[in-house]
Amino acid sequence: MNRRDAQAGATPETPSFNAGGSVDEEVFHAIRVGSAESLLEVLGRLMDLAGDNEQVARRLIEEVRTYQIKDLELLRAYCEQKDRQAIARLCHKMAGAACVLKYQPLISSCQRLREISIAGTWPVLLERAQWVEQALLNLKDICLVAIQDDGPINLRELPRER
Repeated sequence: MNRRDAQAGATPETPSFNAGGSVDEEVFHAIRVGSAESLLEVLGRLMDLAGDNEQVARRLIEEVRTYQIKDLELLRAYCEQKDRQAIARLCHKMAGAACVLKYQPLISSCQRLREISIAGTWPVLLERAQWVEQALLNLKDICLVAIQDDGPINLRELPRER
């Protein structure tokens, strides 16, 4: 993924869930495409947390990426096991972490999945899991691009809160 792809919200991976029904295209599209700016803002927040130190920021970004990979693996495993309670707990944890980063696509998709995980139908649960998975993939991918030495993202040029 390059800077243009990151700014367009592109991701080289696609979700692996098949809900057996149609995904709400508007919400899914918003998570896939509309989050590029928020992804760059997340990186800017991590740069702020690092006190403008690029080495520290790269370590933080790598940690976020590592957690996204682990959470994605857990989500897939829990869906495969049809463990609704584990899905709800994981969503609560992921939404909390996303709140620290102010990454709204992950916050809202986790909240929606958590709401449906206990009492909703399985096809709807899998559809909502796709939304969470896409938000995780987007964050994981932008982190990978950001930590590359001489990569397409200049950490000092990220959107910042000041």
